[in-house]
Amino acid sequence: MEQQRNARAERFSFACQRCSRCCYHKGIRVNPYEVARLARRCGQTTTDFRKVSTRDGGGTLLAQRENGACVFLGPEGCTVHADRPEVCRLYPLGRFRQADGIEGFTHLERHPESAGEFGNSGTIADYLEAQDAGSFIKAADQYFSWLCEAARALGGAPDLNPSTVPGGETALTAELLDMDAAIRHHCAVQGIEEPTDIEDRKELHLAILYEELEQYSRTKEATDAA
Repeated sequence: MEQQRNARAERFSFACQRCSRCCYHKGIRVNPYEVARLARRCGQTTTDFRKVSTRDGGGTLLAQRENGACVFLGPEGCTVHADRPEVCRLYPLGRFRQADGIEGFTHLERHPESAGEFGNSGTIADYLEAQDAGSFIKAADQYFSWLCEAARALGGAPDLNPSTVPGGETALTAELLDMDAAIRHHCAVQGIEEPTDIEDRKELHLAILYEELEQYSRTKEATDAA
């Protein structure tokens, strides 16, 4: 926690002027929580959202238009601003969290014609609060922790794309990372009602992911012992 406090104590401020120049030619990676927030904003299920608004329907990168603009960039700016992903909230900062929990921030290269105003009138902690980034950072850390567990179990590198994890085709299916699909199946099997609150759905989805990972590990141990 001390490293986190020190990282967030750095002097920093940024005032966005809504020039939208940062909304082009960016690979905006999203986790299941962010997909769920955006899908709800768009009045869609996460299943439909992944098909329509992420690259190749993979559910991990937001789609772009032919001119490189984010699929959610409109004439007046971001059309999903209230539910924009963590990476958009933190810009022009980048955040990383190592497997041991240490947090750090990087200063991203700004667009040469950016109208944003940089300064040091506050701290990174102030900026995160102003951007209402808390729930997004928490979700990112939770899913990253699960990915680290999955990587250890499966022998691969943490990534939200199942196709890049050895054995992922059996243990980390696209349906499993699709929050609505995973919760719908789980609740149908258990005979329980689906939670409606987005934070409750995230917690249930994470519980499902850990349960599936435990089941995979038990199956693998039994197979190896046979």
